[in-house]
Amino acid sequence: MPGGRVYLPSTMWTCILEVRSDPDRVNDLIVRRYSQPLQAFARSIGMSHESAEDVVQETFIRVCNKEFLLGADRKKGKFRTLILAVLKNVISEYRRHDFAGLRDRRREVPLGDLDLAVPYQEEFEFNRMWVRNLVNQAFDNLKEDPTIPALRLQTRGKSYKEIAAELDLKESDVTNNIHRAKPRLKRELERLIAQYCTQEEFPEEIAALVKFM
Repeated sequence: MPGGRVYLPSTMWTCILEVRSDPDRVNDLIVRRYSQPLQAFARSIGMSHESAEDVVQETFIRVCNKEFLLGADRKKGKFRTLILAVLKNVISEYRRHDFAGLRDRRREVPLGDLDLAVPYQEEFEFNRMWVRNLVNQAFDNLKEDPTIPALRLQTRGKSYKEIAAELDLKESDVTNNIHRAKPRLKRELERLIAQYCTQEEFPEEIAALVKFM
């Protein structure tokens, strides 16, 4: 990633502090940012598509509760790890009971009543899914850039020859496009990362991005 100071305008934790004044905006941000990786995690441990949607929806109902968000503490770790822990608790309840009963018992769940321990391997897998989702989001945000398709295909394991054939380009053009697209993708990823982590967490998030890509 390019060096230099990166301005961090509005992190996830900063947004959460706005829950009293604008809860709908905060809730929408949480759902949009975490929906795909949470569903991917639920599917990865054997849940059907429909069941994964159910448990993720229930997770958001609990996490987006104003009192829950006000009780969240950034000093205890990443919000990403917290929401994964809530998902795991919901999945455990789902597997112990039929989901209709779970909905009937829906209630506010204080943070102190939750098991927030997440095994390393599960957190590792969720972080991998998070990075994959982040990269896809960055690519989508840059879709109007004509150099981006070549880089996106390369990240999917395509050779330069295959990319040239698919995009109807010369291989030399593919090389040039990928060379130009890489710094643009890095800048967009930095921008997205800056939206959810603190300045202290930023280097760690960049390192994780490199690790999982």
